[in-house]
Amino acid sequence: MTVGAPPASGVQHPAREMAGSELTVAAGRRPWLLAVLFIETIGLQLALLATGPANVGLAVLALATGTAIVIAGLGNPTIAVALLLIAAFFRLALPADSLPADPWVLAFGGVLGAGAIAIARRVHHLPQLGGVEAAMVLYLAWNIGSALAPHSLPASLPTTGEEFAVWRFIITGTLLPFVLYVVGRFVFDRPPVVRRLLWIVLWLAGYSVAVTMLQFHGPAALVWPRYIVSAPNWEGRAVGVFNQPVVNGLILVVGFVIALYVAAQRDEPQWRRACAAVLAVTSVYAIYLTHTRAIWLAFAILLVAGSVWARGFRTGFVALLVAMVLAVGMNWSTFTSTDRGAGGVGSTNEVHDRLNMAATAIWAIQEKPVAGWGIGRFTVVNTYHHKQWSPEIQWERGYGFAAHHNELGIAAELGLAGVALWLAVLALVLRRLIRAARTLPTDGICGRGLAIVALLAFGCWVLTGSTVDMRFFEFPNALVWLLAGTVVGAAERAGPLPGRGNDRRRHQVVHK
Repeated sequence: MTVGAPPASGVQHPAREMAGSELTVAAGRRPWLLAVLFIETIGLQLALLATGPANVGLAVLALATGTAIVIAGLGNPTIAVALLLIAAFFRLALPADSLPADPWVLAFGGVLGAGAIAIARRVHHLPQLGGVEAAMVLYLAWNIGSALAPHSLPASLPTTGEEFAVWRFIITGTLLPFVLYVVGRFVFDRPPVVRRLLWIVLWLAGYSVAVTMLQFHGPAALVWPRYIVSAPNWEGRAVGVFNQPVVNGLILVVGFVIALYVAAQRDEPQWRRACAAVLAVTSVYAIYLTHTRAIWLAFAILLVAGSVWARGFRTGFVALLVAMVLAVGMNWSTFTSTDRGAGGVGSTNEVHDRLNMAATAIWAIQEKPVAGWGIGRFTVVNTYHHKQWSPEIQWERGYGFAAHHNELGIAAELGLAGVALWLAVLALVLRRLIRAARTLPTDGICGRGLAIVALLAFGCWVLTGSTVDMRFFEFPNALVWLLAGTVVGAAERAGPLPGRGNDRRRHQVVHK
């Protein structure tokens, strides 16, 4: 067997059989050691509460809980990824002042460690790396080179003088999604773990639906985090745990697609399918409450695409598309009005903001076309060199804002060479997803429907990036690229289509 090659079809590596019960390398086949450690810590905590200084028992308990989480994550990469998704989802709500870094950054380190341990112990095999990964490495290297190179403008926020966290920006927008794409290829390699991943996403999306509705219709006391109702960044719009309506809407849309897919799986228990169907229905109203035109447009395009391509679970797409067309037609005057609270899409301020930022980005590209102004410097460029799209648009629209377009922001900061590498990554991943949609079998949780889900999620992510710079947002980057890697890995294990090249049989695991 060559290095990096997957195991033979239908043959499980012996270490794989032990992976579910092993929590760490040290624990080996004795996961009860963790329970003993936890019980002993509880006893120590009770003793310290009775005899020690104030709060020391609580501190020990928190330390023990954190240790247990770290041990579990390092012993199982699927747990490590789940912890990362949860930490990234609740990033704004989790306390980070007492930690050396944000919890999601620490969890990301856990994913790297867990993946390395799993490969070293042959629980998983590192997939063969090719053109996609080479393009990713080149683009990441270009980001790092831009961070290290001197530039004419500092990486800071001109209005406050605060230094911009360039390295964190690179991790969030580049390293995190690329690593999770690779991790998805070899960690989520069996139907049970893929099913768990989908349900983790559904629970998080369900939480977004719940707090979105409670923000407008429920008791404020039930909403956590509190800033959703007490200090939303956008009044009158569903901001979710991200305090950002565009990102919240994107997660709701992805959750809607996954919910429809899971609800159509006949091997799922009936009550789970019912829960997924309820989540899909409630997600539609939650998406409306974002009052965000970019999300509405992405959702409409997704419904059309799903109605055409989502074979096996397209009924929900078709029914909702028809209902939306009828609703818009019956309320056309309201829909085209400037009253966003009532569902109108006619306001122009946000459009003017983005046009001025686009003009600024185009000027910046013309001034420094090769290497750009430097990673993380669009905000300072847009402050000192802000441009006006046309005389009809007020000059101050979009002044001093961060980039609100992925590709224009990348081109302004990293030059045409940087954006060319980025577009190459997107094109290569999209090509693999399309190939997966043609290669995977029609049935099973890891079948062709999963490829359609990943394609729709990836497409919505790209569309959303035309209105906000997605490099700032950890959770959607992690989720969408993880789904893409999972589907690409499933297609690689399934083999080519019959009659094309080497006519291998698909892995039995794909059908189960």
